[in-house]
Amino acid sequence: MCAAAAAHGRPLAGVELYLVTDAAIARANVEHMMCTGPTNVLSFPGGGGMAGTLLLSLNTLDRECLLYGQEPREHLLRLLAHGMGHLAGLDHGGEMDAFCTDLQEAAEAVLAP
Repeated sequence: MCAAAAAHGRPLAGVELYLVTDAAIARANVEHMMCTGPTNVLSFPGGGGMAGTLLLSLNTLDRECLLYGQEPREHLLRLLAHGMGHLAGLDHGGEMDAFCTDLQEAAEAVLAP
């Protein structure tokens, strides 16, 4: 269980992560979300002890790093935290923002040299 998620009362365990192309995420986006075109991350709830599945487009990650002026590692952690927030049942807004900030900080602490 992720301590940052548990601190928000949203335990998470067992997440599958697929790093995909824009073409692959665009297909999933239209099929599952009825939205056209690629997006950065899609979240699919799990079951049976699994929090769920995340699809993350590496092409969109690259574009957004340039757009937002972020390093790839920083933006990747932001997108993963966002996807995890959705798996924890959060929608966009203040609670999601706080959850993502805490999760990103926890990940940075673990990954720090």
